[in-house]
Amino acid sequence: MTSTLTTSQSSSLSDLFTKTEQLIYLRFAFAAVGLIITLSFAFFNIAAFEFLPIASTIAFIIFYTAMAFGLIVLRRRSERNYLRRMNLFLIVLDVISLTTLVHFTGGLESDLYVLYLLPILLSSYTTGRRGTYVAATFVSLSYVASVILENADTIPYLMSSQGGTLSSAYVSKLWAKIFGRSILLVTVSFIWARFCGYMSGLARRGENKLREQLEYNRGMVYEIQAKAKREKLINTVNSALRNTNEFDKILETAADELARALSIFRCAIVCKLDSVGETYICEANAEREDEDGPAKLKYFDATICNFLLKHKANYETSTDGSVQKTFLFSEPAENPFFANIKETMEESGLASIVVQPMVYGDKSKGVIILAETDPRRQWADSELELVKSVAGQVAVAIQQVTLIDELSKKNKDLMQKNINLDLKNSELRTMQSQLIHQEKMASLGRLVAGIAHELNNPINFVHGNLPYLKEYVTDLRKLIDSVESTENGNKGELSKLKEEIKYDFLITDLDNILADLNEGADRIRHIVRNLKSFSRLDEAELKDASIVDGIESTLKILSQYYGRDKIKVVKKFGEVPTVLCYPGQLNQLWMNLLSNAAQALDSTDEPSVTIETRGGSEQVVVTISDNGPGIPPEIQSKIFDPFYTTKPVGQGTGLGLSICHSIVERHGGQILLDSSPGEGTSFTVKIPVHRKPEDLEKFKNNQSIYEGA
Repeated sequence: MTSTLTTSQSSSLSDLFTKTEQLIYLRFAFAAVGLIITLSFAFFNIAAFEFLPIASTIAFIIFYTAMAFGLIVLRRRSERNYLRRMNLFLIVLDVISLTTLVHFTGGLESDLYVLYLLPILLSSYTTGRRGTYVAATFVSLSYVASVILENADTIPYLMSSQGGTLSSAYVSKLWAKIFGRSILLVTVSFIWARFCGYMSGLARRGENKLREQLEYNRGMVYEIQAKAKREKLINTVNSALRNTNEFDKILETAADELARALSIFRCAIVCKLDSVGETYICEANAEREDEDGPAKLKYFDATICNFLLKHKANYETSTDGSVQKTFLFSEPAENPFFANIKETMEESGLASIVVQPMVYGDKSKGVIILAETDPRRQWADSELELVKSVAGQVAVAIQQVTLIDELSKKNKDLMQKNINLDLKNSELRTMQSQLIHQEKMASLGRLVAGIAHELNNPINFVHGNLPYLKEYVTDLRKLIDSVESTENGNKGELSKLKEEIKYDFLITDLDNILADLNEGADRIRHIVRNLKSFSRLDEAELKDASIVDGIESTLKILSQYYGRDKIKVVKKFGEVPTVLCYPGQLNQLWMNLLSNAAQALDSTDEPSVTIETRGGSEQVVVTISDNGPGIPPEIQSKIFDPFYTTKPVGQGTGLGLSICHSIVERHGGQILLDSSPGEGTSFTVKIPVHRKPEDLEKFKNNQSIYEGA
C-alpha cells in the first residue's frame, strides 16, 4: 500500500511539473506575440498607445518567465510545494503585468481587460479550485484598483454639491461606467473561476481515475513480470536439470539459480539418499578470496541442516486441518522449535529461515533452506511460491536420477549376464564344432587306417614275392641259354620257336615288367606309409616331428589337386628344426590350408601354390601362398569364426579355418592372414620350437581345440 501511495504521489508531482513547464512555454508564446504586435504598431506609426511602456511590460514578462524557466526547468527543482508557490507567484506577476498593459492601452477604455480571464484559467490548471477563486479575487481587485487610481482626480467633482453642471454630469457618467465595468469584470471573473474550477475538477477526477487505472495496470504488469520471472527461473532450472544426470550438478544448479533469483547468499539443499549414504548438503555457489585463493563459503552448520532434515522434511497438518507445505521462522534462535540447537542458532546469527520440503509422491527427498541475517527482510508470497516450485522440480529431478541410477545398475547386470551368456554360447558352439570335427577326423582316421591295413597285407605279399619271381626268371633265362648252347639236332627247332614267340622281346619286356612291378609295389607301400603318417593314430601324443615331412605327406594325400599337370607347387623349404607337437593335428592344419588354397584356384588360369618354411632355434614359420582371387577385406575378420563360410550350402561347414586357428593356438603359435582382392592369399603359421608339455596338455584338457584322428 505504501508503495502504491508513493507511486501515486510521484505521478502527481510529475504531472504538476509538466503543467508548470507548459505554462512557462505559454507565457513565452504570449509575450512573443504581444511583442510582435507592439513592434508592428511602432513600425507603421500607429499611435493607438504608448510603445515604450508596453514594450517594457512585455520584456518584464519575458524576464520573469525566463527566470522561472531557469529555476524550474534547468535546475529541475521538483518539490511539490515549491512548484505550487512558484505558480502562484507567476500568476501574481501575470496579473500585475496585465494591469500595466491595460493601464497603458487606455485604462478604462482598454479592450485588453478581457485578458484578465487568462490568469484565472492558468491558476485552475495548476492550483486547483481554491487557487482559482484567489486568482479571480486578485484579478478583480487589481482591475478595480487600477481604474480607481486612474480616475482618482475626478473624485472631488463627484463629491461636489454643484450638481447640474457639465463637469458634474461627466464625472457622474464616468464613475457610473467605472462601477459598471468593475461589476461586470468581477462578476465575469468569479463566474469564469467557477467554470474553470468545475472543469478543472472534472479533469482532475478523470485524471485521478486514469492514474488509478494506470496504477492498477502497473500492478498487473508487475505481477505478470514477477510471474514471468518465476516461470523463467523454473524453466532455467528445468533446462539445467535436464542437461545433467549428475546428482551433485543438479543440486548445485538448483541452489545457485534460486539464490540468484531471490538475491540471497544463504541457500542450501539438504537430502539423504541411498546412493549418497549420508546427509548431503549443497549450498549456493558463494565464493570469497583469501590467501589460498577462491574458496566456497559455508553458511549453514551441519547441525542445523540435519535437524531440519529430520524434523521438517515432510508436509505437516495444522490444527485447522490445512496442510502446511512451507515453514517460515522469524527469530529462530528464540523459537521453541529450535530449543535443542538454540546455541547453534544463536551463533549463526540468522534473523529468519524458510524451510521448504521436497516431496515426490508421498516420499521425502530432502529440504531447501533459505536464511537471512537482516531482520528487515520480508519474504513475499511470490518468493515462497517460487521456492515451492523449485522444490517440486528438484524432487522430480532427484527421483529421475535415482531411477536412472537403478536402471544403470540393472543394465550393467544385464550386460554382464549377456556377456556370460555369449561366452556360454561361444563355448557351446566351440564344443559342437569340436564334436563334429572330432567325429569327422576320427572317422577319416579309422577309414585311412583301415585302407592302409587292408592294402598293406596284399602289397606286402606282392612285394615279398617279387624277388623270388625275379630270381626264377633269371634261372629260366640261364636254362634257355644253356639249352641253346648245346650241339644237337633240336637247335633249329628251338631257334624257330624263339622266333615265333619273339623270345628276345619277351626277355626284354619281362625285365621291364618286373621293374614296373617292383616300382609299383614300392609306390603303394609309400602311399600306405603316408596315409599312416597323416592319420597318426599311433602318434596321438606329443613327440618331436618334422614340419617338412608333414607337409610332404599332406601333398601326397592331396595328389588329386597337386601333381603332374595339376596345381603347380613351389617348395622353398629351409633348414628347420623338429618341433614338439601333436603331428596328427599339424597334418590337419596343412590339409585344411592346402585344400582351401586348391579350391580357391579353380578359376585361375595358371594356378600355383608356394610353400615356404624358415625358422631358427625359437620358432618355425610356414607360409602357404596362392595366386587366387584373394579374400574381400570386409570378411577377413570373420574367416576364423566357427561355422562362417563363403562356400555354397552343402559344400562347406565353416569349421576348417576355425580348427586351424585352434590347433595353432593350442601349440602356442600364431596364424596370420594377408590377402588382397586379385593378388592372392597368404597364411603364415608361427609355431614355437620348444614349449612345455604341461602347457600343451593343459590346453588339451580345457578343450580349446578338437582332437584329431
